[in-house]
Amino acid sequence: MKKYFFYLVLFLSLSCNKDEDNVVPDKFKFNYNLHSSLPQDWIDEFNVIMGNLEKHIPVKPTSYFPELDVYAWKSDANKPYKNEIGNADGACICGNSEGIYMVLEIPALEFGNPPHMHRYSVIPHEVFHAYQMGLSENFFKPDGLDLKWMIEGGAASFESLYIQQYYSYDYFTNDQSNIDVAVTSTPEIYESYDSNGPKDQNYASSVFMVLVLVKELQKQNISEEKAFRMVYKDFWEKNADKNNWKTAFKELFNIEVNDFYNILKDGQSYGPTISNVKPSSNLKLENIFL
Repeated sequence: MKKYFFYLVLFLSLSCNKDEDNVVPDKFKFNYNLHSSLPQDWIDEFNVIMGNLEKHIPVKPTSYFPELDVYAWKSDANKPYKNEIGNADGACICGNSEGIYMVLEIPALEFGNPPHMHRYSVIPHEVFHAYQMGLSENFFKPDGLDLKWMIEGGAASFESLYIQQYYSYDYFTNDQSNIDVAVTSTPEIYESYDSNGPKDQNYASSVFMVLVLVKELQKQNISEEKAFRMVYKDFWEKNADKNNWKTAFKELFNIEVNDFYNILKDGQSYGPTISNVKPSSNLKLENIFL
């Protein structure tokens, strides 16, 4: 989840530093702060996941976004990093006047018996947001492009593809199938984060919209791998803003936004049912991100 409570003054400060230094590092840097409340097996798996993600979606270092602090803890540890990040909780890339950071507060219940896959899937989800930020300065800006269904639908579908590939677990069906009927009546509401809550539980409705877009691209004789690459990478590289994103959408996907929404409203082709839009079970991330 990308939360917009880092302040405009922060971005202005970063912009000033960019003008002064204009030095871009060779490699993006994650600074880990992993609390002792987390089980060692979670920490070990975190390091494996981060290594895999570095291969698939290396975050592009930029002058405005060269590194990111990561704060992770188990929820029953009672905000062990309060001095550094205040009352930030949950999972997000968020921030304050000092900078931005990734928060991974892993619910204690997710380590139960049986443990929940979300304790791992949240990692690729949040790293994907960092990937988006590295590609698009207009996504990074607090007042920039805030297109919720593409932002969260992209990150949440990516986490499901990661879990499918590395754990042979169907996160799409088991955790992202609760699609709200609003997606076929008023899909435009998912442009805004106001659609959070029951209408987009675990971002299932946003995921559905992204997967429908991929299916529509495949109808243009575009391979499944390339279609996902266009959604995950090429769109963000266009660095669209809130005023021109519909033009960028049309130029890249050869579909007008309103026409895409009408496809969703038709409802006959896709449901809304996750089984109608699920990606191939053998789809590999390395073939999406060449």
